[in-house]
Amino acid sequence: MPRENLKRQLERLRAELSDASELDADTRAALEALASDIERTLEGDIEAEHHSMRERFEDATLRFETEHPRLARVLGEIADALAKIGV
Repeated sequence: MPRENLKRQLERLRAELSDASELDADTRAALEALASDIERTLEGDIEAEHHSMRERFEDATLRFETEHPRLARVLGEIADALAKIGV
């Protein structure tokens, strides 16, 4: 169940990214990289630095809270889902 939740959150992140036309190229690239990390995690390719991935999502959540609250909410939920599967 936790992996299914993470998969749903990844889909939400992808949807939010497609709707967030106001994101600059560097920010979008960083978020796309995080999304790719999630995909690899879901495929079972969890890297040794998996805890730093969750921290990166938590940091991104704080960064977007004011300007992009919907995106921040999705990122926060992903960080929680990662924690639930031990990442």
